[in-house]
Amino acid sequence: MAEKWATELGTEKYFQWISVHVSKQRRFDRLTVSALGAGTYLGPPDDATDKLYSQTLLQAGLGGINFFDTAINYRNQRSERVLGKVIRELAGRGILRDQLVIATKGGFLPTDGEEPLEDYVRTHYLDTGIVEEKEIVAGAHCMSPAYLDNQIASSLKNLGIACIDLYYLHNPETQFAEVNEEEFYRRLTASFKLFEQKVQEKKIGRYGLATWNGFRQKKGGLQLAKVIQCAREAGGEGHHLKAIQLPYNLVMLEAIKQKKTFIQAAKEYGIAVMVSAPLMQAQVGQLCKRVFEKLPPGKSPQAQSLEFVLSTPNICTAFCGMKKGEHWEANKTILQDPIWSPDLWAKATLSLGIEV
Repeated sequence: MAEKWATELGTEKYFQWISVHVSKQRRFDRLTVSALGAGTYLGPPDDATDKLYSQTLLQAGLGGINFFDTAINYRNQRSERVLGKVIRELAGRGILRDQLVIATKGGFLPTDGEEPLEDYVRTHYLDTGIVEEKEIVAGAHCMSPAYLDNQIASSLKNLGIACIDLYYLHNPETQFAEVNEEEFYRRLTASFKLFEQKVQEKKIGRYGLATWNGFRQKKGGLQLAKVIQCAREAGGEGHHLKAIQLPYNLVMLEAIKQKKTFIQAAKEYGIAVMVSAPLMQAQVGQLCKRVFEKLPPGKSPQAQSLEFVLSTPNICTAFCGMKKGEHWEANKTILQDPIWSPDLWAKATLSLGIEV
């Protein structure tokens, strides 16, 4: 009987027949995952973009990427649905569900098709009683257990799978900016309790936080110790909070700037660090040429930028948007090369004005 989620044996098997340098194979909560993952954020919600993603994600799955990242609100739910189609196509090519690690997110209020967000929210969430008006912040975000339960079910349907391997609470700092600290962590604990229940129901395998500013701000941001305490209140010492995602690239370096870096702190708690925007949505290539001259040589500035991120100690996986075939062609060579040595990476950070 085929497994309905990623497994230790299945993910190991994936790399037995696809050539990926051993340093670009990472361990995540007993799973083996590609150090470079495929993201699905950018692009308009139209058929042409669906086709581009469908073709490129299939190539990536056949060529060394077994970790895929999406969210229910990406492209009005179309990114999840395209990924679901790719999962089924990969199965037809011999790459079964247990070899793939699928991550998605919930928290932002999605729409569907061309229906205005306000109308969709009113019809599907407020009028149905799933969400109360007071639970919505910034007009776009909700993290109540009833809402997240609904979103998990919707994502499972969109993806066409029985279990989501990693489910993120999406940008919870959106709430942190609008409610007091005590209320925020109360809401976070309630969300985690729902996630622990869904782990027991085998609807999700584990959960995490996908953040943007949450852990990058020195003041007014999320506190990792308090987040861990919420997880312990929800699931005890054996809780299933396993990952935190944040942006990290040659410009957004906050994750390694503090005296005790966020990455080091996460490691001590047994939390995997996932990276979004490793190329800052293609903008790192616009950096001054002198920046790249100080880094170890690479095939392109984009390749040097990715190698910098992937060579950072204790980073698990960095997710790149791969909407076009040329994106995959550029990125797949990264999987074949070893990461930089610790000394090379340390010299690279020093050239950026950071001593590690």
